[in-house]
Amino acid sequence: MSDETLSIVEKHRLSETITFLRFPLTMIIVMYHCYCVQTPNNQPLYAAVTYPFGLMIGETGVPAFFFISGFLFFFSQRKYSQKLRTRLNTLLVPYLIWNAVVLLGYIALMVVGHPLQIADKNILDFQFIDYIRAFVDRGQWEHGNGQPLLCPYWYIRNLIVLSLAAPLIGIAMKGRKALAILFTLLIWWLSLPYNGMIAQSLLFFSMGSLFSVNKISPLALTKGRTGHIIIMLWCLAVVYDWLSHFCCPIWGSLYVHRLVLILNIFMLFYVGSHIFMKYKMPEILTKSSFWIYTTHYPLTLLIRSAHPQLGDWVQVVFYWTSVFVITLVCLASFWLGRRLSPKVMNVLTGNR
Repeated sequence: MSDETLSIVEKHRLSETITFLRFPLTMIIVMYHCYCVQTPNNQPLYAAVTYPFGLMIGETGVPAFFFISGFLFFFSQRKYSQKLRTRLNTLLVPYLIWNAVVLLGYIALMVVGHPLQIADKNILDFQFIDYIRAFVDRGQWEHGNGQPLLCPYWYIRNLIVLSLAAPLIGIAMKGRKALAILFTLLIWWLSLPYNGMIAQSLLFFSMGSLFSVNKISPLALTKGRTGHIIIMLWCLAVVYDWLSHFCCPIWGSLYVHRLVLILNIFMLFYVGSHIFMKYKMPEILTKSSFWIYTTHYPLTLLIRSAHPQLGDWVQVVFYWTSVFVITLVCLASFWLGRRLSPKVMNVLTGNR
């Protein structure tokens, strides 16, 4: 497709939509982690009520960010070396700093006489390779699902690797072979009974790359008959997903759930592209997204360690209270950090 496929107006609308979505997608990830640490086995009503938000929408956050990252990598007209240099600041530097901070926390606890285990291994017994692996997968590969010390940063780790492999991905996403490759990646991801972080990362980054490499706007799929079909499929898949988890076992529930995650991305683009035209996202929310993504997870772990036993509906209120309180605490710390030391905050957030 030619460069004229995306007009200046369409590029602007797409850019503004992506900017608008950064904070909602970060909130979605907070919703997901709060759900994961607050789902009691003996409260099916609570799980049924919060599932659409905690998992059906919540699990969309990281795939959507991979999709956007793949799209933006090729949407930019800068040289490959310049793109890598940018990602050195936005990805690698914060990745190393924040994981080092967590490691120092473990070391500090060891010094004061309270050593903790990392991946079932006492930090007192660490060898040099263990410290290296702490930054990669904490010593547990887990079929590619191993996580670094700061667990949510598996996304950053995988994105760094994908950025290095971007030229090959760009070639793969050109021409007719692209759909066949994407279909293969989709089948790979669907066939995995576990999270499949590698398959998920490659699939959604490549999917986003497909659009920008071929000069197609993701918003094009939200218009006309195609948009109506996607909305109809999304509604059917969402109902099927919920019923298969809480009413009766239905074949293919995992496949439909993952289909929902794909459709959610385009639904988010559809909703975001219409809302930003009426309401401007406050700059502090957009700027704080990376900080909230980085700092929210330890707070969810605190909730798990002090999780109260509550009734179903009180638990629902507690869940949403946790989501908003954690977000507000992270947002307030971001605001305070920017007031006290904006240069340090720039480094910690990758100069975003």
